[in-house]
Amino acid sequence: METTKETVRYYIDEQLLTPEKVQGKYKFTKVEKSDFKSIRELRNMGLSIKIIKQIKENKEYCGTKKQWKSNLDMIDTELSKVDLELKKLNE
Repeated sequence: METTKETVRYYIDEQLLTPEKVQGKYKFTKVEKSDFKSIRELRNMGLSIKIIKQIKENKEYCGTKKQWKSNLDMIDTELSKVDLELKKLNE
């Protein structure tokens, strides 16, 4: 998956990625690589960094009804915003 150093640094600054720093360089594990892929997929769907952070915070409830409901609510809210923007653009 192509990206820029700036994008990776931004995700680190936003604490979406938390790689270990070894001898001044970031070491990305399979977990960070998987998280990066998930972040990019969510961004490609139009979700904001704020929403992605909330989804990541819900990870501790992974697989529970609480996580699913929270994530669904966030996605529904974001989709409603997108629908509203589309209506404005089509006017």
